[in-house]
Amino acid sequence: MNFEIISETDLMRVHEATVDVLKNIGISTTSDKFKSLLLDNGCKEKKGRITFTQDVIDKAIKRVPGPWEITSRTGEHVLELGRNRAYGQVCIGLPSIIDLDTGERRDALLKDLADFTRLADALEFMNVVSPLYPRDVPQKAIVTIEAVTLLRNTTKPIRLCLESYDEWPYIYDALLAVAGSEEALREKGLGYYEVSPMSPLDFGTGPAEAMMGVVEAGLPVGFDPAPIMGATSPVTILGNVVQHNAELLAGVISTQLMKPGCRVIMSPRSGGAMDMRSGVALWAMPEMGIGGALSIQLAKHYGIARGAGCYTGASKAPDAQSGFEHIYNALLPALIGIDFCGTAGIVDNALVASYENLVIDNELSSIIQHTVRGLDVDEDKMAVHVIEEVIEKEINFLEHKHTRKHLRAGELWKPIISQRQTFEEVGKQRDCQEDSKVALSQ
Repeated sequence: MNFEIISETDLMRVHEATVDVLKNIGISTTSDKFKSLLLDNGCKEKKGRITFTQDVIDKAIKRVPGPWEITSRTGEHVLELGRNRAYGQVCIGLPSIIDLDTGERRDALLKDLADFTRLADALEFMNVVSPLYPRDVPQKAIVTIEAVTLLRNTTKPIRLCLESYDEWPYIYDALLAVAGSEEALREKGLGYYEVSPMSPLDFGTGPAEAMMGVVEAGLPVGFDPAPIMGATSPVTILGNVVQHNAELLAGVISTQLMKPGCRVIMSPRSGGAMDMRSGVALWAMPEMGIGGALSIQLAKHYGIARGAGCYTGASKAPDAQSGFEHIYNALLPALIGIDFCGTAGIVDNALVASYENLVIDNELSSIIQHTVRGLDVDEDKMAVHVIEEVIEKEINFLEHKHTRKHLRAGELWKPIISQRQTFEEVGKQRDCQEDSKVALSQ
């Protein structure tokens, strides 16, 4: 597909604005270790901030590897990055959940993390499993507990977000125990490991040194800052994306200065906006879809693996609003060319997890992945010979072997929970919650 949210000419203007930010404004950090890495490799210090030269920027982007793979702990799930597969990715870091029995919002617990992980493991189009944020465990060890819980409850690749270097040695030991050896761990990856710089343009100490730990281990690293328009970034979508892209590229460049060829993922969360009436940070449509699409178009231009917060919305329940918000915010970046469609299973601006919505988002992920396959234009699929034969022989398409061939090959999308029966067969219209409970019970 060749979908673009802006023209190539305008895309280069956005890139040049990003470079301007990196060269003249730069980033801040409180990590002496990270600062030394940058300054020792051609960056400059200006008024206490680290700026990047054009040469450093250009060379680092060129060093990022092309298509590469992530393999799960069992080896049965292999993700091909750089191929625009639009893999479904479970939401991360949500502190609350909708109780499946009561329908009430409550704190997410360790049991929910395990249950949510097992549900995602069973859903065909959830390809990467990320953790909730359980509130009933020691917070100083939370990412380690998340990692171990994921590894125990899914065979799929995982995604973790590291807040600091403090827990990384323990997380690495858990990954190493599962992989069996350092070589096997580096080769498989088992997942990828993200840090989130603080907007605007601040790598602090924790994110910077956590990133360095992942790179040193030879594992895939991702960056997912989430600037909020009007609060922690300019209020315009373009201004948000320019700042966000600078934050992302600063991370990418740092990995290549430390270890050229390091596998890296740009995970933009562009388009979040502050509601000026309430102060609520919105992850809603259409801004999340438009901002995400533009950020993904930039990452695609750089040839860097990419993901975005796609299955997002402001709805407080897995209802009709949630459905149209999620599909809108996912479809735009997916059509550009994306590796990971993230934040599946959320409601309320990525603050609350929902078992029902995870099932529904699995359905949407199935649709998205079917869509981005595109259309192979060939003589057999254009089927002129079939039309001619049906007309000449006065037969119908249903009995033609061409129909059977392509139905068996998956030409038509097959729903998992969506209803396509007649009204009489259904008996009555059921709401989304009932449909989801039926799916969960199967």
